[in-house]
Amino acid sequence: MATRATTKTETASAPVEEYDFDSWTEDDEEKALAALTPQIKYIVVERSFVGRFEDRTIIKLPLNISLDDIDALAQKFDNPVDQVKELLMRIGGEEATKEFTRQNMVDTIAMATKFFEIFARIAGATVPES
Repeated sequence: MATRATTKTETASAPVEEYDFDSWTEDDEEKALAALTPQIKYIVVERSFVGRFEDRTIIKLPLNISLDDIDALAQKFDNPVDQVKELLMRIGGEEATKEFTRQNMVDTIAMATKFFEIFARIAGATVPES
């Protein structure tokens, strides 16, 4: 939904909101975006990624996924959000998927990205020498 901004004027009912487009700077933008960045928390417990959204909803995903699972996800979906949704459906069922997808889209993307970053770090880890 778009709104039409006008300069500040007083009406009989309420003042119209003022937007200062002329003074907006890159620094203002950086601060505004930083304030909107999701505060996604996560931990790795045994073989699971456990993430917590800002509303305290917890999502648990296994980190011991088979190559067949990864191939199926990669062939079916290009983006991490759809991959995580499919993974959730496969391992957590419909309830886990609903909890994940009802979140704010920015938070969902941030959580999916964190999961795959952790998964990639594990996959790239070197095997300890014996």
